[in-house]
Amino acid sequence: MRFEGALGKLNESYFFREFTFSTNTFRPDKRTELELADAVVWLDDFLVVIQVKERYAAFGATSTDEENWFQSEVLGKAVTQIGNTLRYLRTYDSIELENNQGHALNLADAKDKRTHKLVIYHPNENLPDRCVSQKFHENATTGVIHIIHSADYLGILETLITPAEVEQYLSFREVLIKRWGNVVSEVTEQALVGQFLRNVPEQRPSPRFIEWLAALQQRAVDTQKWDISRIIHLFAERRNTPEESPTDYYGILKELAKLNRTDMDAFKTRFFHSMKMANADNVVLPNRFVASTGCGFVFIPLQRARMGDRHHALAAFTQLNKYDLRLQRCVGLTFVSEGNETWCDVQWHRLDYPWKENPKFAAALKKNYPFRPMKTTVVERYGLSLPEE
Repeated sequence: MRFEGALGKLNESYFFREFTFSTNTFRPDKRTELELADAVVWLDDFLVVIQVKERYAAFGATSTDEENWFQSEVLGKAVTQIGNTLRYLRTYDSIELENNQGHALNLADAKDKRTHKLVIYHPNENLPDRCVSQKFHENATTGVIHIIHSADYLGILETLITPAEVEQYLSFREVLIKRWGNVVSEVTEQALVGQFLRNVPEQRPSPRFIEWLAALQQRAVDTQKWDISRIIHLFAERRNTPEESPTDYYGILKELAKLNRTDMDAFKTRFFHSMKMANADNVVLPNRFVASTGCGFVFIPLQRARMGDRHHALAAFTQLNKYDLRLQRCVGLTFVSEGNETWCDVQWHRLDYPWKENPKFAAALKKNYPFRPMKTTVVERYGLSLPEE
């Protein structure tokens, strides 16, 4: 498989099928076909535009040949293609593309979203170090474009893992570029990731930040503790919540995909505890938490005898939890045992509207409060600590 195809599969795995687009042509009218960047990721409030360049050098190609390729293809054509993509987003009100789940969406609706621009290149081994070290390209038209070696991009995904954290890193990387300019090209990508983990953009990029990356890698041996990617990947296949549109579930999926690893840990712990309680057919109060994104989650194990009114219970508990915690967004989940003591039938409900006083909800909560008490805690995102310099 060529690198571009492999990258598409990689993005689909990390950013999920619903939010990745590998087809890159569209027709603004019947006579015209235009080409976007090679790959696009659109997850709610951010957009990632990716142009790929891969080098198949002829036998005997010199370092000068490779540098010429880098200047022409990476800093030339790839940058131009990203600029064209940004221009199309500004120009057209309809850019219909099919995502990797097979659903047609209008990419033009993302024109005002936070946008990250990447050129990911897969070079020949003879590419000079002065080219390999280049981390960005910037001009007045496109702003900052991240220039990232293919091996470094893979390392970023494998280290940060969640879509939310990858997006936060790209934002942090751009802040470093705007503050420090070409200084960022004096250190490795691993050092920049370490500086992101330390979260000190005001400090000059330095190789010493690699120790923070090493500390994270030591802690991240067992990602199964918090990783919910399998739940997300299987969501479309296993969902049975009644829907009016085949894309209705995207709102729920976006809330899951935007969680960072500490949020995912809280979600996964409550998800499987609720499944255990439902499989035991126990009567228990719902469990809940509020993610760092501001979205609340309420987990509702139900006895099998309540299967008939589960839709009412799901809507009622989700509404009451949203009201009780004064939230804009809330996702509720009911769990009913499938009878095999291994899995549950899970149904989902998402609410998104401004909080306002509701005497009916207030009275219901006062009469019969249905939730466990919540604790407020501050969780450090990566749980890292090293001796201060």
